[in-house]
Amino acid sequence: MKSDHENIEIEQMDENLFNKHRLLYVISIVVILLIGLGIRFYDLTEAPLDFHPTRQLYSAIKARGMFYQDLQTVPAWQKEFAVGLWKKQGLIEPPVMERLTAFTYKIIGQEVLWIARIYSIFFWTLGGLALLSLTKRMIDKNAAVFALLMFMVMPYTAIASRAFQPDPLMVMLMIFAIWGMVRWIDQDSIKNAILAGLFTGLAIFIKSVVIFPLAFAMIGIVFSQKKNFLSLLRSKSVWIIGILAILPYILYMIYGLVIIGDLQSQFSLRFFPQMWIDPVFWLRWIEMINHVVGTEFFLAAIIGIFLLRKTSYRILLSALFIGYFVYGITFPYHMSTHDYYQLPLVPIVAIGVSVVFSQIISGIKLPNWLSTLAILSVLGFYMIYNAWNVRVTLARNNYDNEVKFWENMSGVFEPDDRVIGISQDYGYRLNYWSWTGIENWMSTSDFSVRELAGQKFDLLNLFMEQTQGMDYFLVTQMAELNNQPEIRRILYDNYQIREETGDYIIFDLNQKIED
Repeated sequence: MKSDHENIEIEQMDENLFNKHRLLYVISIVVILLIGLGIRFYDLTEAPLDFHPTRQLYSAIKARGMFYQDLQTVPAWQKEFAVGLWKKQGLIEPPVMERLTAFTYKIIGQEVLWIARIYSIFFWTLGGLALLSLTKRMIDKNAAVFALLMFMVMPYTAIASRAFQPDPLMVMLMIFAIWGMVRWIDQDSIKNAILAGLFTGLAIFIKSVVIFPLAFAMIGIVFSQKKNFLSLLRSKSVWIIGILAILPYILYMIYGLVIIGDLQSQFSLRFFPQMWIDPVFWLRWIEMINHVVGTEFFLAAIIGIFLLRKTSYRILLSALFIGYFVYGITFPYHMSTHDYYQLPLVPIVAIGVSVVFSQIISGIKLPNWLSTLAILSVLGFYMIYNAWNVRVTLARNNYDNEVKFWENMSGVFEPDDRVIGISQDYGYRLNYWSWTGIENWMSTSDFSVRELAGQKFDLLNLFMEQTQGMDYFLVTQMAELNNQPEIRRILYDNYQIREETGDYIIFDLNQKIED
């Protein structure tokens, strides 16, 4: 006797395209994976400056410090610098990717930065396979193939899934969490409750922002399955899901807030409700959605909610969208300025759009070889066009000269020189490739976000305070210096220039210009 899920799946399965031809289904999956992996492994060893370099170099610096901590084959000063710089970085998320990368450095005996890129690609691809299984279970094989295709060849995600950040791992675990929830919807068992709760908890642990869509999804499915509050309280599986979902992050919060105290700063400069009434915020948010998944796909995914044939699935997808919206208004500044904050939206949209695709295929009344060929041609064009665009983007980005510049900066300062400055990525490029320490002077965007929080600045006093005891003020971002005319005036009117090239200016803070 077949389970309810199997009966529903058979009822929904239209004998068309991938549902009908198993070999075509398998071949399509293999081709999508090969193309998706191919574009990600292209230019694998390029410096991580192609996608949010500040965030990637933050992780690279931490991984290097973890590796150098027990390394006995490097000069003492280098080891001290690497470990000290790692310890200096604030705690954002659990350093899982950094630990994994540093562990691999130890195994191979050297620091190979693109190792982290391989891990990110691996996690994203696993997430794609989980999405394939999830959409096949919720909808059908036609939807599954299209969801995998979107997930693996969309230009933005192809680049983002190579980044040395926790986000690819977070997205993978998010998909596994939704997969576990769907299993629990189909069969309320302890095993499925453990799967749903465990993957949800791990996803939130890796990057806490994913709590919004997953928490709303979990609440939605629990109340849709348990018809009254009493049955909900009596359900062992509900308790298992809830405890496993929150326990990892609660333990991490205790560690970060109580034991080491490094997490406190992560809760500042986040919540700006005054942005809700600013039309620019909403327009920028829409631009971010368009950049990451495409506005058309986003809107189609919302329509897809109403095309799902099972009520609990409609509730699940609706709750994911609602959770994403709450996530956006909770972090309005980051949602409108940091495109990778949209990554939790990718699997949500992929599920919704795949429903629409499945319904389109089901609507073909006279399926034959010609319609099959036409559909495959359209999908093939979409795949090749996007893959080529990604390849062109990666080929265009060559950072060899950039890396050489920063490596050459290693001899500009003496080890004991104390440097502050306006430099790319909070000075991380100078830190990483030049092995040179630098205190960061805030950028205009840093000042702007603090002003949103109500902070006010006396720039002269702030400058005197932060440059006290410093030897040099380095500028490698000329445009940023020009965007801060008061700081530019203070530097040029009061301090002698030690060295000036087309790439940088060094002001000697110990040599003032005589009146």
